[in-house]
Amino acid sequence: MDRAQTFIKECLFTKCLEDPEKPINENRLQDTLLLLPTDGGLTSRLQKQRKKSKLNLDNLQNVSQSKSEGEQLAKENYQKISKNSKIALREFISSCKKNARKCLKLAHDNKITDKANLSSYLKEKHPTIYESLPEYDGFVPMYKELWLNYIIELLNITKNIKAFNGSSALLKLSMADYNGALLRVTKSKNKTLIGIQGIVIWDSQKFFVMIVKGPLVDQVKCIPKKGTVFQFEIPISDNDDSALRYSILGDRFKYRSVDRAGRKFKSRRCDDMLYYIQN
Repeated sequence: MDRAQTFIKECLFTKCLEDPEKPINENRLQDTLLLLPTDGGLTSRLQKQRKKSKLNLDNLQNVSQSKSEGEQLAKENYQKISKNSKIALREFISSCKKNARKCLKLAHDNKITDKANLSSYLKEKHPTIYESLPEYDGFVPMYKELWLNYIIELLNITKNIKAFNGSSALLKLSMADYNGALLRVTKSKNKTLIGIQGIVIWDSQKFFVMIVKGPLVDQVKCIPKKGTVFQFEIPISDNDDSALRYSILGDRFKYRSVDRAGRKFKSRRCDDMLYYIQN
């Protein structure tokens, strides 16, 4: 203890006490290390967790606020895009119909009865009208290369047609997308529509907008689904000798393709469709 007292007096007390000559209290010095019980750092960990939870709560509030703002912006952008697409489609349809009427009038005035002669005449005399006309051949790849491959894959049609499940195919066809399909009107309340055949360029809620190949000018026609029966074929061989033929009842198809995808068709009254079976 004398050695410890000398060390404390010379090295420590000279800096800590006003009187270094004052005797040391022997109870302050112990021969063994005194260990005091602690909480194992629980208090500090809880404090850190509180800080983290507060930061996480602030971050969640910021993230949720930014997410809601992003969803609102995406909704507004979708509505703008949908509105603009509808306007563009209406303008395209009206422009095609207007130019088709002009072409037919020019053909009548110039006594042109051949499609090739009319095309060369328009290309030379009226290039603006010629360039704005829709061409049926330009939409053929949409049917042959896109829609046919899509519907064959959807129905899982293989060369072994014996394994084809017809009931499941009907369910899939009721929810399929018909943009690009080749449809033909087989029955309609409007008798002038019977026999029209064309490629669907837009499957809307109440209409099939189709491009139809004409004798002089290809035209865009809006065929109403109400009161109309459409027919289409799905070839099951490369040489087109055999095909699956289906009919679409337009009255039960008055939904957009995106709405039909998640819709379950239910049985209901059919008295509104008696004209389908009448001669």
